[in-house]
Amino acid sequence: MLLSLDKQTVIGALKASGSKDVDVLYTTKKKLVEPCRGMKMYSWVPIICGVLLTLTVIGAFLGIPALGIGIWMRMKASKSLRIAEEAYEEYLGTIGASTVPLAAAVVA
Repeated sequence: MLLSLDKQTVIGALKASGSKDVDVLYTTKKKLVEPCRGMKMYSWVPIICGVLLTLTVIGAFLGIPALGIGIWMRMKASKSLRIAEEAYEEYLGTIGASTVPLAAAVVA
């Protein structure tokens, strides 16, 4: 899944939650970025396959593109996660809430 998040999507999802509770907003953000975390983890598959295929001359024709696709997927997922975190912080700032969820503050 090649999910791409932008700031408006994240803020829209947070507003759609209908709550100003930090725990609810944190859960909403977590559900929103879960596919990106999976994509970041699964990006290792084409990277490893690409490296292994590139070790052979004949496999390099498939290995180099696979390696490039894996790196691209990883960069795209990292960018989406970073954007989601920035949008979450921005939205919390606009509603005047603390950036630390209450559940995390109690555990710490």
